[in-house]
Amino acid sequence: MKKIIYLTAILTCIGAFSQVGINTQNPRGVFHIDGNKNNPLTGEPSVSQQQDDFIVLSSGNVGIGTTSPTRKLEINSGGTATAPINGFKLVDGTQAKNKALVSDENGSAHWEYIALKSYKGQIGNGFNLLLNNSAYDFNSANFSTGFYGTTSYIDLAPGNWQVNISLLLAYDNNSAATSLTRDDWFWTRATLSDTAGITAGGGPYSPTSDLEGTVFLSNIFNGPAPLSSFPKYAMINGSLTLNNNSTSTKRYHLIIGGVTKSSASLPGRLRNVGGAWGENVISAFAIQ
Repeated sequence: MKKIIYLTAILTCIGAFSQVGINTQNPRGVFHIDGNKNNPLTGEPSVSQQQDDFIVLSSGNVGIGTTSPTRKLEINSGGTATAPINGFKLVDGTQAKNKALVSDENGSAHWEYIALKSYKGQIGNGFNLLLNNSAYDFNSANFSTGFYGTTSYIDLAPGNWQVNISLLLAYDNNSAATSLTRDDWFWTRATLSDTAGITAGGGPYSPTSDLEGTVFLSNIFNGPAPLSSFPKYAMINGSLTLNNNSTSTKRYHLIIGGVTKSSASLPGRLRNVGGAWGENVISAFAIQ
């Protein structure tokens, strides 16, 4: 009889101590503290009741403000999108306003100011855009015409991006007998395309459908211009916003054309447009 009593007592102790509850008779893990002693005697505590709880599960997951953590440490502060509540504080001497928590290669974390990272594109080959060639003319009803390729590009991972472009326009009269007069002008546009196999001067190519908002960057070029091979210069500067909503990195080529002009027979050309001029830059920043 004594042996049965002893065995029963041992099994009872094992069962009793397989889960430890403090301020609760209903522990939901191997170690559970109910700070406000407001949990029910049976069943899962409500979301509000869990707010003062601390728990360790058999998996080793630790929860603060939740009794069902899905990670090694999960904190639920009780905040919402409209009424957020900070759930974490680290005071290690590196903390300061507007710093972010970053890690080293071993996962050791500290506070640090974050610099906005810029991604740089590659400037390749351009082409000579002849102003009297109607193939480059802008068609407001069909953007798949009028734009021709360069091998200048930028590779962007999935996400939202602001792409900044600086593009030199170098006009010369292409050895013609005439040049731009003071009444002559032309409008040149540039954009990005994700069409595969783009070549310098090839096309026409369509702008990528990943662009959001502004589709083109442009500049109006006004005469007069010299009657010589020495160029007259202008710049296109601006930014385009795009969303790579695929699952992989995409290549976006610079395409140029979409010319609107004061006369169909304007003399001259844009020399090596989109090519290797020192002023040409393509860069991008990740945005929200």
